[in-house]
Amino acid sequence: MKEVYFKLLPMVFFILIIPFLVYVSDTKHKLVSVFDENTVQKKVNEIINSNQDKELVTNESYDKFIYLAFHKEEEDTYYVVDAKTGEETTILNYIKEEKREDFFNKVSELLHLKYPKFIADFLTGEEKIIDIELKDNELILYYNKEGLTPMVEEEILLHVNYNEVKDYLDFTLSLDSEYENENGYHYDKNKKTIALTFDDGPNGEKTNRILNFLEENKAHATFFMVGNRMEYGKEVILNVLNKGCEIGSHSYNHKNMKRTKLKDIISGEEKTHEIYKSITGKDLIYTRPPYGSITKQVKESLNTIFINWNIDTEDWLHRDKDKIIEAVMKDVSDGDIILMHDSYETTVEAVEELLPILYANGYQVVSVSELANLKGITLENHSLYRALKKV
Repeated sequence: MKEVYFKLLPMVFFILIIPFLVYVSDTKHKLVSVFDENTVQKKVNEIINSNQDKELVTNESYDKFIYLAFHKEEEDTYYVVDAKTGEETTILNYIKEEKREDFFNKVSELLHLKYPKFIADFLTGEEKIIDIELKDNELILYYNKEGLTPMVEEEILLHVNYNEVKDYLDFTLSLDSEYENENGYHYDKNKKTIALTFDDGPNGEKTNRILNFLEENKAHATFFMVGNRMEYGKEVILNVLNKGCEIGSHSYNHKNMKRTKLKDIISGEEKTHEIYKSITGKDLIYTRPPYGSITKQVKESLNTIFINWNIDTEDWLHRDKDKIIEAVMKDVSDGDIILMHDSYETTVEAVEELLPILYANGYQVVSVSELANLKGITLENHSLYRALKKV
């Protein structure tokens, strides 16, 4: 009989000990979970208590962290608490490690879509991000602009829709079926806006360089071209249009319209229009009279909109980069039309420096058509405009 007991003893041991071990293991797991939950909740409560003077606008649990947002007057504060450890952390720690480079490349791409190159280049990289706000369908990245030259007054931030970064983030998120990224060419009718214009082109490399600077700074311009130069500048003309800028007539041969026979003016404009249409398939709608000189008879005879200017940089006279910039900045105001010439190296150099300065001073730089649209002004044939300001 004793032998039977001894044979059964191991079996009894396993029958009794295995449930016990399972119980202990399960209890230990529950204790750890409770401990973790208490640690996380303790940290959340600590953050809430330290922000009692602010409104708690978000307290949301994600699968890997808890996100809290507070608001007071014009100040917003954001916190992220790791759901496992209870440590205060950052959203940047929930980017998949193998996808970090891809994430920041995408952010850089979106920065360059929204901001001029001098800003986007400065902000590219993780170290410039000072805060991140989580919304239902996007991240909002806030940036430190200290050291930016020229310094801009506006707050620098970027809205990143989750669709753009969904493959890089290591947490569950909701996606929009449709969305639109921020774009620096979506001009704001409530911002100060000026039209930049260039006469006497097309001028080959110089015109193309100006176009590149315009593109880098999310700016457009109107180029008033001489008809007898258009035939030799087809590629430049098409580049102007491809960059989102526009072209107007600057007569066929740059003769003063006050000193030229009316029939010759009309004939010249017809030639200019024909050449332009043969290159682009489009019609010219603007004319800038050479030297800004025009008669009532000419205005009544040509079926076009006449555009002059109210700020003359005299770049043709000074050929001095700094004087060109000074001529603009000393008098510039909302609705101005600025005159330059894409014929001179010093003008090209001035544009390169001037566009960031104008942006930093709150100005959008656009074409004549865009300026009129933003100001709600309908331009009419046979009329002459020197500026486009709201009445």
